[in-house]
Amino acid sequence: MLHSLELENFKAFGERACIPFAPITLIFGENSAGKSSILQALNLLKQTRESREPGVSLLPQSENGIVNLGSFKELLFDHDLQRTLSFRVEATVSKRDIRRLPCQKNKIAIELSFKRPSLKEEIFLDQIEVYFREPTRCIARFRPFGTTKETEESTTDFDSVPRSLLSSTSTEANCVWLTEEPEYWESEFEHCKQNKREILRKLEENKSYLNAKSDSNPKNQENDKRLFQEALGFLEEQIDFLSSDFDLKNYISKRHSEEINTVLILQSFLPVGIRRVNRNPIMLGDRPLARLRYDDTVFDLNELAMAAGNALDQVLVSLFPMGPFRRPPERWYIFRGTSPQDVGYRGDLLPDLLYRRRELVKETNKWLERLEIGYELEVKPVKTDAGDLFEVRFIDTRRKKHVNVALPDVGFGISQLLPFVVQSLVSEERIISIEQPEVHVHPKLQADLGDLLVESVTRGNQIIVETHSEHLILRLQRLVYEKKIKPEDVSVIYVSRGPEGAEAQRLRLDEEGDFIDDWPDGFFPERLRELR
Repeated sequence: MLHSLELENFKAFGERACIPFAPITLIFGENSAGKSSILQALNLLKQTRESREPGVSLLPQSENGIVNLGSFKELLFDHDLQRTLSFRVEATVSKRDIRRLPCQKNKIAIELSFKRPSLKEEIFLDQIEVYFREPTRCIARFRPFGTTKETEESTTDFDSVPRSLLSSTSTEANCVWLTEEPEYWESEFEHCKQNKREILRKLEENKSYLNAKSDSNPKNQENDKRLFQEALGFLEEQIDFLSSDFDLKNYISKRHSEEINTVLILQSFLPVGIRRVNRNPIMLGDRPLARLRYDDTVFDLNELAMAAGNALDQVLVSLFPMGPFRRPPERWYIFRGTSPQDVGYRGDLLPDLLYRRRELVKETNKWLERLEIGYELEVKPVKTDAGDLFEVRFIDTRRKKHVNVALPDVGFGISQLLPFVVQSLVSEERIISIEQPEVHVHPKLQADLGDLLVESVTRGNQIIVETHSEHLILRLQRLVYEKKIKPEDVSVIYVSRGPEGAEAQRLRLDEEGDFIDDWPDGFFPERLRELR
């Protein structure tokens, strides 16, 4: 799940702004206030991640991409190239990572900063920061410094890096700062103190193994001898330290010096692996020399950095953006011979999706009835020699004699809303973002969309809607009042323009569905003045 997004120097946002998300997030604000910038920031990161262009740090525009934001200069607040563009994403730690973290905390954040000092230079990733336990407390900072060159003779320690990912387009980011706050190291220190004898015993066993391995093969190559000596030196260093009467301060200093040598292996801005400088483990024959670990209490920068990258990656993979306009409907379609899993960013895959999944047609019709749209969906082949022609039609159920009409002959609002309805039903554990689903839709239907959002959330989805619809928020308030959804499951964000750019404010709901915070600038109360 996406928990929050922080933007700095991105389009309308100058000073840092935090946008907190919930299972259902509604983004309101006046025209050109910066609402779309929030969705565009996520789309920009997703577009870059999905790009196949080698060596690209950030991709503002792409042919047939999700978003076209022009040049990097146009992305920056005030178009000032001296500014640094920053995105901080806080998300749920993946299930595969949560067990390996030093505490049962399910949120982690990663911040990406980009620069382009002049028009003659390329966009580059300037900095990566990892945040853990609290979204405002940085625990590690990395700075890229060159490229990774893969060689067969390399003895560098790569942790869980597929060789296919290490190429001339990979970059490395060195850890240049690491927290020394005791709270991150205390549990590891205490565990080490309490289990010192057992840890020393294991280290002595590894040392004996290495000595025996070295003696059994005196004709080792020079490189192998160096590896043995490095491994023995590492073990002796650990044994000497653990045999001393060390305190927390000494312990943090030693472990800090070890972890700060960590290097991230990056593809674009995403960590794909870890390299350690002058650290072990190393592979000796078929037996790995396990580096010093203290069960789940260890402060492992490797795992924290990778967990942050995995959390961001999962958000971008799960994100399904839908723009303000979907592809206009056609009278006939030619089946492409594929089985799409979604409606497509512009709704262009909707016909094939419905054609291949007839059970989805039935489920969609149930919701069309529940939304009181007055039409029933029908998807059927058109009998031709080619055999791949089909049509999507609506049956008008409001008439005594049901009338079958083509999709283009139905009101534009219905055809624009249909892809969102279907995507909400077909998705599971996705992040669906959409701009103004209420366009061309009458007030009652706008309100009824609130029921659809709640239904989609029960499937594990997260919904982000940029909207102007008062009717939609009123329905969600009522659902909170009726205890069908919790107030914390709805995040209402109001975006306004201030002297230093756009500002984002969360308007909280109470248990009765009423707003705790007042609407800024009389956004919706304007109607009261019109009625007086």
